[in-house]
Amino acid sequence: MKNFSKDIGVIHFIGIGGIGMSGIAEILFNLGYKVSGSDITKSSNVDRLKKMGIKIFIGQKSKNIDNVSIIVISSAIKEDNVELVAGALNKIPIVRRADMLAELMRFKKSISIGGSHGKTTTTSFISSLLEGAKLDPTVVNGGIIEAYGTNARLGKSDWMVVEADESDGTFIKLPSTYVVITNIDREHIDFYKTFDNLNRAFRNFVENIPFYGIAFICIDSPDSENLCKDIKYRKLITYGFNKKSDLLVSNVKVLNYLTYFDITIKKGNLSKNKLIKNLAIPIPGEHNIRNALAAVAVALELGIKEKVIKDSLLNFKGVERRFSFVGSLKNIKIIDDYAHHPTEIKNTLKAAKLLCKGKLIVVFEPHRYTRLIDLYDEFINSFSDADYLYVTKIYSAGEKKIKDINEKIIVNSIKKNGHKNVYCFKDENYMEVELSKIATSKDFIIFLGAGSISKKARSMQKSMLKIINNKL
Repeated sequence: MKNFSKDIGVIHFIGIGGIGMSGIAEILFNLGYKVSGSDITKSSNVDRLKKMGIKIFIGQKSKNIDNVSIIVISSAIKEDNVELVAGALNKIPIVRRADMLAELMRFKKSISIGGSHGKTTTTSFISSLLEGAKLDPTVVNGGIIEAYGTNARLGKSDWMVVEADESDGTFIKLPSTYVVITNIDREHIDFYKTFDNLNRAFRNFVENIPFYGIAFICIDSPDSENLCKDIKYRKLITYGFNKKSDLLVSNVKVLNYLTYFDITIKKGNLSKNKLIKNLAIPIPGEHNIRNALAAVAVALELGIKEKVIKDSLLNFKGVERRFSFVGSLKNIKIIDDYAHHPTEIKNTLKAAKLLCKGKLIVVFEPHRYTRLIDLYDEFINSFSDADYLYVTKIYSAGEKKIKDINEKIIVNSIKKNGHKNVYCFKDENYMEVELSKIATSKDFIIFLGAGSISKKARSMQKSMLKIINNKL
């Protein structure tokens, strides 16, 4: 947006507390633009932006857009939103979130990270490596980067790293120099209607990069590997555990909460078959090795030195709600994780098993009725690594309730599938009472979901400690 005057007026975000919207708002504000926003409820994102000096309205009213010059919306904003309707009547320009992000990227060398899973962590890894190399990137992420305390930062260099959200198809609008595809899975089919349409969108995502750009693609999923076969006129670098990968992982081991691995480089900026040994990341799981490997692939192409890569990976601070340790009581660890898709759930629980010396106790909040219906069989088979599983009420995310599905039906389905210890809470307001009955030293209690479950994970430590103190 270098070509636009700072005097274009107030840029107003409807739903400014959303993770994608808040990041763009923060960057614009730090660039010197006048920014306001509204949201229906308070949140940590809203509080952070208010402290920065951004004017935010709680509750959405037509008067909130008085003196507003531009309105920014996301796909979550419905057409009958009172502020959106008022803006249209007053002929205020309406800009989609992806279009505003594209404007921020237009004058940068940009790295866009797409994929069904792992985008947020991969974006954070890449940002960390660029920072370690003193490249000072601008970053817009889909989660709170622990090292920043926010999901966005304004850097001074020409580099920009962004999470590319495929949920509404707008990610193909992003003017990217490099793109990363972490994987392709059955997600957001409510929007794309067919899996073929989803695959086609990812192909467009790659083919939209310039002739001098590079696509980094993990080929551990069959659909990602097939995508590579369809791309003929763009430079590709593949990575993963797949033996065909240009950057191949080997020799994985876990020691003292660190995950170690080696990389063989078959293609790219370094000599063929070069081996980089003993890289380490402070988070568990093969999926996080893949996320880190994407960052390594990008870093090597940028000429970042091996020592910088190793140091940046080792010192990685993580992302909020991505296997976040939120508390420990009587040697019982409480973990908060965003996993809400069957693939993510399996990956997270598999990683937890590597570290947990006791029982793995899982609290799962299902997210969206449509996702549950589309992937029901996959969900039912996702919890084999859980010793105990509690399923909460479904978080609708604004969807209409579907009568044919609820937490009790889900529990019964998982039990029929062979899992013995699966329950609903008698009263979700007192989860800690039931969890305290089974939790003992060395156990993990892990909260999974993309809705409100994180608040419970982060609030229950004190109340649970009182109960456990009387028991142990």
